Amino acid sequence: MTQAFHTVMDLPQNDINFESEVSQSLPVLLEQLQKLVKNAERVRSESFQVFKDRLSRKLLWLRPSVNRISAISCCENTPQLDFSGITSGELEKILEAQLSPPGRKTPEKRLQSWLIRQALKSGGRLKVLDDVLGGEWWFVSDEIALRTASKKKLVADLLLVRVDAQGRASLVNAELKSERSMETFRQVIGFRAALEHPGLQDGWRKFAEVMTRKSFRWHLSQETYGVVIWPSVKDSTNARANAKRKNYERVKVIGFDPEINEYTLQVEKLSETA
Repeated sequence: MTQAFHTVMDLPQNDINFESEVSQSLPVLLEQLQKLVKNAERVRSESFQVFKDRLSRKLLWLRPSVNRISAISCCENTPQLDFSGITSGELEKILEAQLSPPGRKTPEKRLQSWLIRQALKSGGRLKVLDDVLGGEWWFVSDEIALRTASKKKLVADLLLVRVDAQGRASLVNAELKSERSMETFRQVIGFRAALEHPGLQDGWRKFAEVMTRKSFRWHLSQETYGVVIWPSVKDSTNARANAKRKNYERVKVIGFDPEINEYTLQVEKLSETA
């Protein structure tokens, strides 16, 4: 990374509780993660990969989740259009279907599809994040959701791998928002608790390697990172002086203009006095 992730003094108590929630739910979460990895292996199997070129031409990609495999549109006009619960046999029909645009504006879905398109055309490498954050960034998957034993939902809009200047890889979860809300940071911290748990991290790393088809040299530390991408503000002083952000460690913040399709991403820095 060209810039260090900022550190923090005290995490809010309601965020610290995510760690105990994950620990108490370990068997349940581990079972879901194993299913997620199994579906990732199905996505990468020959029965689905024979469609690789046709999927690419139609800007569709295959997303594994805990219970299913979905075909997802990354087209600008049909962002994140979802054909869920598909089999390899059903994929043929989807590839021949005419896709219809959504009936409402979905700025965060357009951004999500744009980011995935950038990754897919670069062999999984998210060079747009390389440029703003430094290092190498790799797209793993999106819209990942797990449920704890008490039915609390842990979600990540994007799961990524960050490779630093020394070639050491770390997991990263990202949240994409069309509005600026501090609740976004709590979502990042919640999913991070599942990423960093010692009983789950091997599963997450296997999932990342299956999806990227790369063997990473993982960092010895179990620490992961977070990224928040939300609309930029015209007055950067307000963004930089947001003292509440100091309550969230290892989270980078990136602003984008939701009115522009070819996005320009820019890191929002904390001022020294914030």
